[in-house]
Amino acid sequence: MGKKKINIGPSPIWKKDGWIGLDHKTSKVDNDAIIGDAGNIPVSPGDCSILFCSHLIEHIPHYKFEKCLVEFNRVLEKDGVIRILTPDLYRIAKAYVTKDVDFLEKLRQESGKVRTDLSYGGTFMNFVISAGQDTVLFNNELDEFIGSYAHIYLYDFEMLKILLEKYGFYKIEEKKFCESEIKEFREPLHVEGMESIWNNLNQKFYKENNLINFYNKETQTYETNFTLTGFDRSPTMSLIIEARKEKDVTEVDIKDDYNFEYSQSLLNDETFRSKVNMLKNFQKDKSS
Repeated sequence: MGKKKINIGPSPIWKKDGWIGLDHKTSKVDNDAIIGDAGNIPVSPGDCSILFCSHLIEHIPHYKFEKCLVEFNRVLEKDGVIRILTPDLYRIAKAYVTKDVDFLEKLRQESGKVRTDLSYGGTFMNFVISAGQDTVLFNNELDEFIGSYAHIYLYDFEMLKILLEKYGFYKIEEKKFCESEIKEFREPLHVEGMESIWNNLNQKFYKENNLINFYNKETQTYETNFTLTGFDRSPTMSLIIEARKEKDVTEVDIKDDYNFEYSQSLLNDETFRSKVNMLKNFQKDKSS
């Protein structure tokens, strides 16, 4: 059997022949998909030839992303390829600072759900920090829920290049949309059965093509009637990077004083720590 090709976090409605989708949600369309996450990929070391990771890392706390890079390194074979897409901090910030209205309008159209009531400053901040279900914020007493978030950190090319080099990758290159030596990566994300071109996957597109994709608050589930396939998406906002694995790196090297994981941590407070342990134990009891 050949090496695996894994799409990390593609959503439960994505599939592609020859590829494995890995997500923390059960796939609705692909029987070969596996449950896991970017920091816990359930395959053996060196078992993958290619990893694809699109618009996921901006949802991960930055210190945890370094742990994910160690995991990416672990599962890739020597010279295995990783392709990462994420909102481009430099491009989006530059458009905000220079008041590039045309670019910012394209961002709004491409994303579909972007804050517009605070002018373009609100649009910019909506890419840095956005509402979602991936990370939750409580006050320091753990008795008041403040909010839940999707995007919580953005990167530019130099930031990712530094991190990828640190965790054993080389030949780190910024790519254009659907530009790659790997033929499969020249196919953009699109609705299976439709033309293989990129369309802004927003409610306007869904309505025009009789597609359903929305979150049902009553059932607390997403309702869809289509399958996605392909790879690159969102060319206006996306920073696209490809790199190859050079060497094994097995340990995370994080300086806590500027990564804020445990610097002056509330976990040093006995009362706070006991509340955290209670929450953890509650979750274990609920799962068992």
